Amino acid sequence: RDSFAIFPRRLGDWEQQGQPRELSASVLASLGADDYHSAVFARPDQSHSVEFFSAWYADQSQGGVHSPEICLPGGGWEIAWLERSDLTKVMDWDVPFRVNRAIIQKGEARMMVYYWFDQKGRKVAWDMAAKFWLLADGVRTGRTDGALVRLTTQIGSEESPEQADARLMEMLRQVIPHLPRFVPA
Repeated sequence: RDSFAIFPRRLGDWEQQGQPRELSASVLASLGADDYHSAVFARPDQSHSVEFFSAWYADQSQGGVHSPEICLPGGGWEIAWLERSDLTKVMDWDVPFRVNRAIIQKGEARMMVYYWFDQKGRKVAWDMAAKFWLLADGVRTGRTDGALVRLTTQIGSEESPEQADARLMEMLRQVIPHLPRFVPA
């Protein structure tokens, strides 16, 4: 796999703003990932940016990916709404593509979030299903690598959650073709 250090700075019309975000030592220790990428992307015609975050684990058999349902509240964010969504038809895929879609809030700030676990090309929303596939893949292929992928955008006071959702869908379509280089199937 390629290191996230060479992740594209441009995804369609979306351009990375500044340098990738570095996580603090304590967050890195808690995350336990072998590689990660956190960057903010913006478009000139959009008033709000989208953050792309992915953490990759070479071996999840001793821990590995943990759900944002746990770490987001630990960061002070409240999960106001969460649903598991099947994007298979929307993305025009032949294999299941399931994500978690959430609205999180902290004070007056609200964000729309998409996240999923990427296990050997599978897009899995439920953390227990990800653990099942980890076990199955470990037995069948000996591979226990995988990743968490998350897209986040602010829900502006002047916009609806549907507008933020559309922005994340647009960014998702730009990110997906690049992921296999960094998160192998």
